[in-house]
Amino acid sequence: MVLVAQAIFWMGRLFDYALLGRAILSWVVGMNMTHNETVAKIYDALFKFTEPIVSPVRNLINRFFRTSMIDWSVFATMILVGVVVRVVVQLLLMLA
Repeated sequence: MVLVAQAIFWMGRLFDYALLGRAILSWVVGMNMTHNETVAKIYDALFKFTEPIVSPVRNLINRFFRTSMIDWSVFATMILVGVVVRVVVQLLLMLA
C-alpha cells in the first residue's frame, strides 16, 4: 500500500508540474512571444494532457462564479488535485 501511495503522490506532483508548465507556456504562446515550434508543441502536449481535468473545473467555475478575463481553472485544478491526492494517500497509508 505504501508503494501505491507513493506512486499516487508522484503522479499528482507530475500533474501539478504539467499544469504549471501549461500556465506559463500559455502566456508565452498566447502573446506570440516565441515563434519556436518546439515550445508550441510542448504547450499542445501539456494542454492535451491536462485539459480532461481542467475543463470540468472551468465549467464549474463559470457556472457558479462570474470571473474576469483571467482563467482561474488551472489554479483551481492544482488545488483540487492536491486535495484529492492528499486524501487518497492518507487513506492508503491508514490502510497499510
